[in-house]
Amino acid sequence: MSNPSNILIYIFMILMLISGTANTLTAKAMDIVHSEGAKFEHPYFQTASMFFGEVLCLLIYYTMQRINKRKISIDSKPILGSPPPAPRTGLYKKLGPFIFVIPAFFDLLGSTFIFIGLILSAASVYQMIRGFIIVIVCIYSIIFLKRRLFRHETTGVIMITLGIAITGIASIVNKANTAEDPVLGVIVLFIGELLLGGMYVSEELLLKNVNVDPLQAVGIEGLCGSCMYLLILPILYAIPCNEPKMCDDGRVEDSIQALKQIGASWQLMFLWWGTMTSIASFNFSGISTTKHVSSLARSTIGASRTFFVWIFSMILEWENFLWLQLIGFVLLVFGTLLYNEVLVLPWFGFKEAVGKHRTALLEKRTKDGTDEDAIEIVGDFKLGMQFSACTL
Repeated sequence: MSNPSNILIYIFMILMLISGTANTLTAKAMDIVHSEGAKFEHPYFQTASMFFGEVLCLLIYYTMQRINKRKISIDSKPILGSPPPAPRTGLYKKLGPFIFVIPAFFDLLGSTFIFIGLILSAASVYQMIRGFIIVIVCIYSIIFLKRRLFRHETTGVIMITLGIAITGIASIVNKANTAEDPVLGVIVLFIGELLLGGMYVSEELLLKNVNVDPLQAVGIEGLCGSCMYLLILPILYAIPCNEPKMCDDGRVEDSIQALKQIGASWQLMFLWWGTMTSIASFNFSGISTTKHVSSLARSTIGASRTFFVWIFSMILEWENFLWLQLIGFVLLVFGTLLYNEVLVLPWFGFKEAVGKHRTALLEKRTKDGTDEDAIEIVGDFKLGMQFSACTL
């Protein structure tokens, strides 16, 4: 832990865990607050607010530029040791950092489905199904990033899938206090996960070709998403809708009513700003983790916040304790720990598989030109996480 880069990686991951938990809770709290005589149910406006929050990262980035009185281009030296980006050609050369409009598009679609699913589902079920992102990213990584899965990773993915399936069944059989339509909610959340998986993997692919500061990358995604939603929201306002579970006041999205409700309620105002700042922090720490470790590591850490969301949901009486849900949660966490090599089992060849995975990782990084510090970061991180797990 003497290496400051190691400490920085731990900070990114802890920040991702805390801000991710806060974002889920504040977003769900907004959905159940009443203002102007109605519940606040505006999934599209909430998605747009998420992008508005990400723009804060761009403002912070340029403010830091002015304070430091130095120009940082996309070819500047990164915060942590990482292989130099490949020569840029085609769109990479033409767009530079604005190539991140691609993951922004996946984020826009995926987050829209996620916010709709959050309205229809209980908060902990929403968070546990979000853990399915590990499976999606895993599949996409094999197809698009040509990544090989080892025995412990495959087993972890299977356990995570079983845990999510049990959690979904628990939501459907025992409707939670804040679940509007658990069946539809689960379906919508899965669609959102498929789209967000595209965002995770496309970000990792782009970060290998464009050397960009994480604050700038998140800010650009937020700026692109905000511009898209400034065009989409007026269109959604004009489209009539008579499905009360999916629409508000006879429209697909009534952003004017959303702003009126926020202005009339200090609770909504507090939660709105909390949602925007927490998502900015979550995505900044998340893309930093992707840049310096991998998108798979990012997805497993994101799933780890499930426990805290589950606990707070019961404390706030948003839902009741369910044994079936607990079983699903245990499988999800155990699979996540096994996949991320936090827990290394000495049986059935798992320990040997972990060793082969680390050897392959180091060989790849050495071949790609990664300096020794970067290799030490990854190795020390995993060894440190195992040591922490063994001492619990």
